Amino acid sequence: MLGYPVPLAMATQHPDSASRGFTAQEEVEEALRDLLPPSRGGLGLDEKMIDYEGKLTPYHQVQWVVEELLRHGLAPGEDFLITPRIPSERLEEPERQVMVLWGVLIANKKALEKTGREAVRYIINPMSSTGYEVYVLQRRILKLQRLAEEELGVKSGQIEVIPLVEDYESLLHVDKILEGMKNALLAHLGIHYTSYRVLLGKSDTALAYGHLTSSLALVYALSRLHKWAEAENTRVYPILGVGALPFRGHLSPHAVKAFTTQYPGYRTATIQSGLRYDQGPRAVEAVVKALQEGLARPPRLLDPEQEKLIVAASRIFTREYLRLVIRLLDAIDLVAAYVPRRRARVSHSEYPRSLEASIAFTGDHGLASWARPRLRPLPRAIKFTAALYTIGLPPALIGLGRGLREARRALGEEAVEELLRLLPLLPLDVEFELAHYAPDILARYIRDENTLKLVREDVEEASTLARRRPEPSPDYRLLLLQAYNAIKMGIRSEAEKAIAEAGKLRGSLG
Repeated sequence: MLGYPVPLAMATQHPDSASRGFTAQEEVEEALRDLLPPSRGGLGLDEKMIDYEGKLTPYHQVQWVVEELLRHGLAPGEDFLITPRIPSERLEEPERQVMVLWGVLIANKKALEKTGREAVRYIINPMSSTGYEVYVLQRRILKLQRLAEEELGVKSGQIEVIPLVEDYESLLHVDKILEGMKNALLAHLGIHYTSYRVLLGKSDTALAYGHLTSSLALVYALSRLHKWAEAENTRVYPILGVGALPFRGHLSPHAVKAFTTQYPGYRTATIQSGLRYDQGPRAVEAVVKALQEGLARPPRLLDPEQEKLIVAASRIFTREYLRLVIRLLDAIDLVAAYVPRRRARVSHSEYPRSLEASIAFTGDHGLASWARPRLRPLPRAIKFTAALYTIGLPPALIGLGRGLREARRALGEEAVEELLRLLPLLPLDVEFELAHYAPDILARYIRDENTLKLVREDVEEASTLARRRPEPSPDYRLLLLQAYNAIKMGIRSEAEKAIAEAGKLRGSLG
């Protein structure tokens, strides 16, 4: 394994590939390609997430994937791990969790029979905000393991839970989530993990709080995790849940070295579909090589003053992000409906994203009273991101320039420089976004001059961070124009085609 004994590169089933979509059966073949070594035509990754969160994945897919990998001579625990992301019990029926877990145990039965080793050693629990949620899932796993042993003769080892922490407040208190998890598992189940894997998601925090706040939240969370591990004399292996585009993490070949500098202390990173299919095998190879080299960097431990600064600045950044993004919701909703589907997802209404918590976080009562009548459930992060690129406004620019300007006024130049030192990836984020900013296209969707003025302020201030100021290529601008005309006329096939082709040029759909 690349990151033995802990995986380095986790291939996922995110629907962010512009180049192609997948049926459930094709996802089995996809997993084989992800995990086969390059010498056998694969990508050589060492972990595969099988996703059930808001996704219509067959319950037997874990078993199908394991059987396919075994047929090709791959050894679980040596060449690969399969790590399912389970449905959220809070947002879907608990019986879905039970069915997924039972499918996992059957998959492990197949692997044990052939190799004597389990293929699944971890289960990801989405939207984790307390340690109690992890305890509930771990208890359910143990009950089903006992049933499988009694009825099927399957005696498997301990399957541990990876909490997926993906909202702002939870990222800032990730150490408390782990502490609660440790205490609940020990007190109620007598289980003590010898190490902890934690998945830190950027996209949902970016969607609700903006790019700057979500980037700082990951820096903060990594620091808290390693401080907790030191205090507990244990090991923590953070997984960074990131995509290829800046708003979703910017894990791409041209940015990966700055990425590893910005987020030292990671142990695993997600290699999502956009990187694998829109950028290709060489891009994946370059990213994985740089991630491997970046493991040598020690984690950055923030002092209390730095933590306070991050929170104070994040309130400002979030406020300026919300002031603009709420004005764009009609256009986002319109365009998101035309973003092509790439995986069998449930409706976004079953996993709604909301701005309520981020509005409250700003502490701005005027913003709250203005915003609340305008709110509605948001699209999920990939469609949200794709929609904003399609209207000509790359999402990482929203609130960025005005946020930095207001932070300088409120906190001082020195404080902002301290924050920028924590974000060495930011200049590359800005350059990438400027190369996809098309104000002439945006003006076709947004006619309100006050909204366009906020955009211009963001862009002008943010541009000072970049070493150069690129512009969209003529081909990219033409695709955005084609998407606009097709959406205006309601021609879905043409809109989807133009949006996908633009995504290919970006290197990811959303």
